[in-house]
Amino acid sequence: MRLKKYVNDMRTFPGDALRAWRAGGWMAVQEEMRKRTLDRLGGYVRRFVIETDILQIGDVALPPEVEIRPFTGPDWSLLGDMGRNRLVGQFGRASADGRICLVAWKQRHAIGYAWFSPTIESRHESYDLPLPFGTIYIWRVEVARSERRRGVASALLSTGLVLCREQGFRRSWMIIHPSNIASLGTIAGVAPSRVLGTVARLKVLSWMRSWYRALSAPVPIEITITR
Repeated sequence: MRLKKYVNDMRTFPGDALRAWRAGGWMAVQEEMRKRTLDRLGGYVRRFVIETDILQIGDVALPPEVEIRPFTGPDWSLLGDMGRNRLVGQFGRASADGRICLVAWKQRHAIGYAWFSPTIESRHESYDLPLPFGTIYIWRVEVARSERRRGVASALLSTGLVLCREQGFRRSWMIIHPSNIASLGTIAGVAPSRVLGTVARLKVLSWMRSWYRALSAPVPIEITITR
């Protein structure tokens, strides 16, 4: 099974690298490479856990000509360059497991997506972390490179969190790398947010352990970038 994954990694990398470059630039290409190399072997990672009060979502206007709708597949290639081969199977399984995907469309072209989940499970995000009651997890967010800094990510998050609030959720959690200032600013611009703690993961081949550490006093995020 592991050999099959490596063969598939090599087969799909050239095409996925090209799509990643068009969708997200060099950082996205690095992610495709890392997922097929270092992440397969293992390592140690540490991320912030961000909590957002979705009862206080601000008004976020849709960018011109943009429409946001739920999307359940099954043709994930409609996501264009954002729907890499590595993600197609993962997105199909996530949708089957009840995770919600919202897609931003502009002139019939997908320009961004955001995923929301009532659980955090290792089979999807390589963390096992129980969510508090009334909490929704923001799993993945991506915006096409040509549409960044135009409010698409803010609109996706705002639309999705409003839907979650209507379903009875009161807050959201998001796992973010400490250096990802853009994502920190985006979520803080949608609703009051704070750093609640950190989650860490240690992985060696197929063995993995993850753990969560709450801060003694959560730290409010003051960044107000909303793109």
